[in-house]
Amino acid sequence: MPTVLAMADYDLPTRSASGFILRYIAPRMEPVALFSFLDRRLPFQLFAPQADVIIGMGHGEPDIFGGQNDSVILEVGKYDPKEVNGKVIKLLACQCGVELCPDMVGNGAFCALGYKDDYIWVMDADLASIPWSDEMANACLGPVIDGINVLLDGEESQKALDTELLGYSINAEVEEDELIRSCIEFNRKNAVLFGNGDARIRARPKISLPLPPPPLILPLIA
Repeated sequence: MPTVLAMADYDLPTRSASGFILRYIAPRMEPVALFSFLDRRLPFQLFAPQADVIIGMGHGEPDIFGGQNDSVILEVGKYDPKEVNGKVIKLLACQCGVELCPDMVGNGAFCALGYKDDYIWVMDADLASIPWSDEMANACLGPVIDGINVLLDGEESQKALDTELLGYSINAEVEEDELIRSCIEFNRKNAVLFGNGDARIRARPKISLPLPPPPLILPLIA
């Protein structure tokens, strides 16, 4: 079964998080990658029903997961259940763990991982073209990447969440910057899983590219 990887890329936060996913997750996943201008409702509707896993990164609200330029990808009460039925879903987006994640499980998703409040981190705007090299952002986003890779290894969804939580704890313990440490701890507190923690997907090959992607050259549009 294909995967759906939905990534917005139109402001600094989405550029930062998408960069990490492009570097460390995308090489392991088959199409479809809905990146940048492709990250909209219609392409998602077309490809999601065939997928076994959905990994999404964008801005969120309690009942909405957003795509490129604040377009709505998923909204409570406004999507077809076949888009989420029988899937493992991970949303790196603010507040989707309040209403949207449990709603997707109620509509047949095996499980949905998200956050019950905002997802916050510190990032370096000077590294917007090569966001995967941002060590400040890595303090928060690194554990997310580790958790997603556990999913792609074919392990249980609960293990993926536990891996992410452990990564936050380790990073917080060694972090000297008080602001970054507070972000790590905040994200750890708000990471949630709904549905079956034993749910897993078909394992994907472990692929580690020796070189990062080329610099992202699309302009940032607020």
